[in-house]
Amino acid sequence: MTPLLEVRSLIRRFGGLIATNNLSFEVATGEIHALIGPNGAGKSTAIALISGEQRPDGGTIRFNGADITALPIAARVTAGMTRSFQITSVLPDFTALENVALVFQVRAGHSFRFWRPAATDRALIDPAHAMLARMGLADRAHIPARDLAHGEQRQLELAMALATGARLLLLDEPMAGLGTTESQAMTALLANLKGHTTILLVEHDMDAVFALADRVTVLVYGQAIASGPPDEIRANPAVLEAYLGEEG
Repeated sequence: MTPLLEVRSLIRRFGGLIATNNLSFEVATGEIHALIGPNGAGKSTAIALISGEQRPDGGTIRFNGADITALPIAARVTAGMTRSFQITSVLPDFTALENVALVFQVRAGHSFRFWRPAATDRALIDPAHAMLARMGLADRAHIPARDLAHGEQRQLELAMALATGARLLLLDEPMAGLGTTESQAMTALLANLKGHTTILLVEHDMDAVFALADRVTVLVYGQAIASGPPDEIRANPAVLEAYLGEEG
């Protein structure tokens, strides 16, 4: 079966620094695939290349069988790829419901300037309510995003990402800034997506990574030094030396 995402010999240079060095890995449909590694390993650069935020100096990226290496961000979103960032990006003056309904509106091809009349459109509001309930925010629908707790804002961001209808979510540090309880709640939400939504996950929280990931790719100096199931990665001596040993 053709992988949903194929990264082949990806290279990205910043002057004399090689941030991504012949990086290759695959993400199968329906799996959660984690990219881990020490600070400066090239994880965020890899995500930026895959999302289209940056252009590679070499290599190819294929999504759903098509070469998307040269496509702009918007075309990748249209193809079914959505990225969430380390810093929560929601519209603070809009309610949680309005934030999600707006994504459904854009997905339907309507302009943002028609938003206010559309705020009562059941075709937008009903699926937005359902998505908030799925993300554990049913009782927070009418709260302005700025008044949500940080963990709730992360849940809202995930709801918005899913509302795009994306086939692949690129999640960059979804646990960033979360406390233990909030991290556990987010981990549970992501676990419920397994098998339904394909996720490429960059995360420093190793408890979350090994609870969620079907496969793990380990980056060091822009190179993949290992890729495989979590138990295999845990026992890999090179991984223990390069990264996981630091956690202990």
